[in-house]
Amino acid sequence: MNQEDTGVSRRKIISYGWIAATVVIVGEMIGGTLAYLWPKVRGEKSAKLLIAGKVDDFQVEKMAIFRKEKVFINRMDDGLLAMSAICTHLRCIVRWNEQKKVFECPCHGAEFNAFGEVLAGPPPRPLDIHPVETVGGKIVVDTSKVIRRKKFDRVQLVRV
Repeated sequence: MNQEDTGVSRRKIISYGWIAATVVIVGEMIGGTLAYLWPKVRGEKSAKLLIAGKVDDFQVEKMAIFRKEKVFINRMDDGLLAMSAICTHLRCIVRWNEQKKVFECPCHGAEFNAFGEVLAGPPPRPLDIHPVETVGGKIVVDTSKVIRRKKFDRVQLVRV
């Protein structure tokens, strides 16, 4: 068999390869652009429960830190408060400074008191809180629900 019998030359095979590669690249570019422009559908958040431990394990006026869940639990004489560790300004993770008894944001120097209220810096509102329940003597925090607030109020505390 020679080239004339098969009807396909090496030159045609190479040109078909280039055409196929071009089609793949253009298809990926179009697909990527559409994926970027297409709105993301946000489904219902599933419940994420943090079983923090027994109520008696939490000391009064001592901040409990749950880094993985990004939650701080503050136990006071009259109740519990579970606060998000995410700053309300740039969504950075705040740190608890035990010596100064304040939350500090490493991104812009904001400070929050032990109740999550803004002491210094640009955040527009206090730290968000999560719903808390006591079930069978254990503290359960629903980290999938975030409650925005304008200020701290004693009614936000969960009695134990």
